[in-house]
Amino acid sequence: MPTEFSINEVVKLLNNPNILIYFGIVIGSQIIYGLWKYLRQKSISQRRKAQGLPDSVLINHTKNLAYRRVEALIQSGLLLGSIIIVPFVLVWMSDSKKDQGGLAIAFLLLLAWIMFNTTDVVKAFLGGLSFKTIAAFKQPFQIGDRVTLRGIHGQVISFDAFFVILQTLNDDRISIPTHTLWSEVLSSANAGDRSSLCVMNFYLASFITAEQRQTAEDAIWDAIQASVYYEPSKPMQIYLTQTSNAIQITAKAYVASTYNEPLFTSDVTRAFLNSISQQEIALAPSSREIISFYSDLAPKKVDGSSQN
Repeated sequence: MPTEFSINEVVKLLNNPNILIYFGIVIGSQIIYGLWKYLRQKSISQRRKAQGLPDSVLINHTKNLAYRRVEALIQSGLLLGSIIIVPFVLVWMSDSKKDQGGLAIAFLLLLAWIMFNTTDVVKAFLGGLSFKTIAAFKQPFQIGDRVTLRGIHGQVISFDAFFVILQTLNDDRISIPTHTLWSEVLSSANAGDRSSLCVMNFYLASFITAEQRQTAEDAIWDAIQASVYYEPSKPMQIYLTQTSNAIQITAKAYVASTYNEPLFTSDVTRAFLNSISQQEIALAPSSREIISFYSDLAPKKVDGSSQN
């Protein structure tokens, strides 16, 4: 009996003219949008036929992109506006608690429908808006940070509910859908700070002397401190690693402005190469040189016809 009573109460709450008006506006707005889209596509098709163009050829690429943006805005605006704004207007106009309760139930039902069955545009918007809201409190990154998102490295120049826009070192602008970042690893080089850590690797031949190795370390140390892009208030460290074919020197130092990391790395590398060239310190051979070296040491195959 309690279940039947609750169901009957819900039915009574939903049985009022305001609910019909609400659903009518939601459905009617989508019908109007679909009719507008059909008439626009029909008009474009007629213009293509008039010019003798097949449907696969665009008459004007710029206009087509503008139409797509307008479509996305209208579709999401109509859907969100009719479902979210209309019930508040109807509640404000109604004095009946029964009507207000029915509108609240209808609103929750349609909101659940949005979350699971509505268009990709609205799903992307709601997912992106949720991520942006969480990011405002947790701050995994912010505008101006140098980050790595979905394997793409660049500076965050824009961050909204639809896209995070990165500018790469090659000045390419990459738009990453915001709602796709929920399951991604987010890496920020500076996390809101102006400076950031720069890691540089240098490779010397494994047969150099201890004196030459120390000279190379000193050259890297001096090159870092001499660079105009170096941040002297942060710590600097140098590590050595021995591999089978090389001695790896890893230098960790902070660049004063994270956006100048390529210039900082270039400064240090140039000074390092100039120094070891003057001191005649051998660099580690490349992988191609190593393969060639061991190929020369391998025994040669002798043709049987030439053995006498």
